[in-house]
Amino acid sequence: MIRIIAIFFSWIFMPLLMPVYCLLLSLFTVSFDDFISARGSLWGLPIEIKWAVLNLFLIFTFIAPGISILVLRNRKMVTSIELDDQSQRFFPIMLMFFYTIALFLLLFLKTKDSSIPMYIYTLPLSGAIVSLALFFVNYNFKVSLHSAGCGILCGYLLAYCLNQQYFEFWILLSAVIISGITISSRLFLEKHSMEEVFHGWTISTLITFFVNFL
Repeated sequence: MIRIIAIFFSWIFMPLLMPVYCLLLSLFTVSFDDFISARGSLWGLPIEIKWAVLNLFLIFTFIAPGISILVLRNRKMVTSIELDDQSQRFFPIMLMFFYTIALFLLLFLKTKDSSIPMYIYTLPLSGAIVSLALFFVNYNFKVSLHSAGCGILCGYLLAYCLNQQYFEFWILLSAVIISGITISSRLFLEKHSMEEVFHGWTISTLITFFVNFL
């Protein structure tokens, strides 16, 4: 029973979905800034812009990468969609880099001259940098991609909330809880060691935080 629960949480909180969760929590949770700036609140955006951005993130960070990984498996370039084999992770990670950098460029060019907060494009930028970092780290040792996804969630929400005059504290708490559940599930399933989840979470959290905060 516990194993089934661990597998369930591993799928619900898969790395490809973490950017979408970041947006959901920041777009639809009350927060505001006392002044209009590039670091303003996402909560105040018109609903049609919120759904448009969310759909773009679903396509570029979940649907397109997910289909690409399935294609790689069908062509025997990876043996599992969970990417358990360290040597088979290079191409999927680079695919994620290209999808996120494409999303960053698209959103940056569309929103740089508008009043839309910068988080719309700094989130995919941080995802691209994390992917690039994991690509090189993967040469030396295996890290948990699930914990890296949790790091993106924690780093982004911490940076976002620190730049707000008001925010709901529970969204930071939810990031910590999701990280704990996901990392515990990966350890219970013996997919990773403690060192692998620690490195994945730490690298991803630090990069994401500084890209979005600075």
